[in-house]
Amino acid sequence: MKTPPIALLALSLALMTVAPAATVVISQPSFISLSDLPPTGFGQSFTPGENYTITAINLYVSASAGGSDFTLRLYDYIAAGPALGTTILGSSTFLEANLSAAVDWKSVVFASPVKVTAGKTYAFTIIAKDPGGSATGWNNYGRSATDAYAAGNLLGLSANGTPNPVASDLAFQVVAIPEPGVPVLIFLAMAVAATRRTRPGISERSESGNPRAAG
Repeated sequence: MKTPPIALLALSLALMTVAPAATVVISQPSFISLSDLPPTGFGQSFTPGENYTITAINLYVSASAGGSDFTLRLYDYIAAGPALGTTILGSSTFLEANLSAAVDWKSVVFASPVKVTAGKTYAFTIIAKDPGGSATGWNNYGRSATDAYAAGNLLGLSANGTPNPVASDLAFQVVAIPEPGVPVLIFLAMAVAATRRTRPGISERSESGNPRAAG
């Protein structure tokens, strides 16, 4: 069975379309200097506009006096509480060895990508290994001077982990792979179906070696 070239082309285009690369889907780049991370930590809430598979969170951060490892965790966010969900959806630890004294975007990559739903609010928290300016160092994070991002807020964390919204935002980016839309999925199904068709008019040989017309 031979696949028509046009069908192969359609299938290739479809596969390229339904498997996009990870890209920045939410970006809040506005920032002023944030001195360091309070001992109890802080975070940021955000609301996806589409269904995504999050692969990383980018932060605008620098090391001070050597810097500190920190762990970023992703949760559901309940604004009515306010409260964080009881399940950690994703987690990653960023090492101080990868920080520098110059503030820059750093990508905190999840070991397992996290699927999120459009219109639902999530939050990530940041807890440093050496918070509050200990002898081994701490980190400086970028944040906005005002509430620059409308679909979320900077969160302070109390000693028991309760989030407290603040009228500003971290400088952050959400890196994700968008899910394919319905038209793309239909196109893919059509392309796959097209590859199953054979070209007419091709002769084939019987087991005896005598040519016969293809049926």
